[in-house]
Amino acid sequence: MAVNSLVMIDTCIWVSFFNRPNSPERKVIDGLLDDDRVAIVGPILGEVLQGFRRDEQADWVASSLRGLRELDVTWDDWRHAAQLGRELSARGHKLPLTDLVIAAVAISKTSLSSLSILISISSPT
Repeated sequence: MAVNSLVMIDTCIWVSFFNRPNSPERKVIDGLLDDDRVAIVGPILGEVLQGFRRDEQADWVASSLRGLRELDVTWDDWRHAAQLGRELSARGHKLPLTDLVIAAVAISKTSLSSLSILISISSPT
């Protein structure tokens, strides 16, 4: 499978997936999982697991996500994250480094059009 056909799902959408079984996010992600199109990056995994209060929940979720394709954060991704941070800072915006790294990896290794679909279904209308 081409890397650019993969979809990297952000933390807020994983939260809906695990906490709201009938959510639109759940239905879309289930389809992507069935098609083996979901990828994850370390910072998202860390954020998702950190959000659980009990170790048992975090362990269950970790084992559920273990089979996903893991995207490596490369030297170029780190440089791109820093560049994004500088550009945003020049415009008066400050984002956490984890979000900048996630954005850099999404830009270089996933299908941004698919990512935007997931963002749009999770946004209130």
